[in-house]
Amino acid sequence: MAKSGSVTNTPQKAAAFDRLRGRIILGILMMFGLLGGVGAWAFNANLTGAVIAMGTVKVDQNLKQVQHRDGGIVEKISVREGDEVEAGQIMFRLDDAQSRAELSILSAQLDEAEVRRARLVADREGAVEVRFSKRLSMSDPQQNELMSGELRLHAGNIANRENQREQLKLGIAQVDEEIVALVSQRSALTDELALVEESHSRIVNLFEKGLIQMPRVDEAKRELVQMRGKLGELDANIARSRSRISEIEMRILSVDEIARNEAQRELTVVEARIQELSDRLTAVQDRLSRTEIRAPISGRINELSVFTEGGVITPAEILATIVPASAELRIEVQLPTTAIDQVYLDQTARVRFSSFNHRTTPEILGTVSHISPATTISASTGEPFYIGYVDISPEEFARLNGLALMPGMPTEVYLSTQEQTAAAYFARPLLDQFEKAFREE
Repeated sequence: MAKSGSVTNTPQKAAAFDRLRGRIILGILMMFGLLGGVGAWAFNANLTGAVIAMGTVKVDQNLKQVQHRDGGIVEKISVREGDEVEAGQIMFRLDDAQSRAELSILSAQLDEAEVRRARLVADREGAVEVRFSKRLSMSDPQQNELMSGELRLHAGNIANRENQREQLKLGIAQVDEEIVALVSQRSALTDELALVEESHSRIVNLFEKGLIQMPRVDEAKRELVQMRGKLGELDANIARSRSRISEIEMRILSVDEIARNEAQRELTVVEARIQELSDRLTAVQDRLSRTEIRAPISGRINELSVFTEGGVITPAEILATIVPASAELRIEVQLPTTAIDQVYLDQTARVRFSSFNHRTTPEILGTVSHISPATTISASTGEPFYIGYVDISPEEFARLNGLALMPGMPTEVYLSTQEQTAAAYFARPLLDQFEKAFREE
């Protein structure tokens, strides 16, 4: 019975072993087949590598800064961040009360100086009519008052000079009368002198004949000398009177000359004053024109730093930045220094926008247009990196289906590198480690 059971179990065990052996062989064959397939794929399939870098959306032109040279008090803010503005559009308006008050004062002072200059020019030239600047108008009440005052002063100056001349002419007339009297006296004295000379001659003849004594001759001679002295004194008085007439005539001529010289001296001062006021007025007008701060270019307001009406801005403070309307967007990439040898110009790049939903937002393609020649140190991490730019065509941007891109948005950039087999891709880290290990002491 025992033998019979043993013989019966042996064929069953053999059949089970055969089935197990077949499965083992099949498993081994499948494993070798899988390994062979993977190996064949690894050595024949080419994989495209990529350098992964972080990027930021930028514009291809610098942002335009909106500043004000002098600063001041903000009266009105007419824009907000994100607004589209046109070149010349008013963005801010500063309080102009002080500038307008200064402008009014300077304008009044300039009007006064120009009116005075016109009158002084007429005085200098001896003109009866005063020619005012075309900028001045009698229809303006203040200018009318100024011009009327200067016209009265000019007329008064003319009358004063005329009075001076008349007074001097009266003096000439008086001297002429004195000369007439002196000439009359001289004529009478000349006649008397002729009689005295005749008497003196007779006395000398009588003395020579011995009819009279010498004292009588001396007395006659003394009288003759006195008469001649009086005649000489009259001649001197007549000459002095005529000299006085010449002096008065010179004074008459100098009345206008003195007035012209005085007018010229005052005119020099006034013209210097006008130049100073004109320069100051131009500066105030320029400052007043800049109380309206306008957009320097057309574009979109990227950043606004002034939000309070009535607040104070300092000189040269940046009030806003504008992205030029003509600017195109591009990607600024921070390229790792360890992979810079795999980055080159015109290299294809795939850009993914981190701010958008990855499932609904496609990756867009671009090309590398710039690689910086030197590294830059990151302000946040202190790590060096190269700066690169990736340009994207309008057709690729259109694939975003209207999603709004703003400067500063983060991106992930994949820079396609050379193809290599999967085996080389997986083996490279091991080979690098082996090479490094064998170089260590």
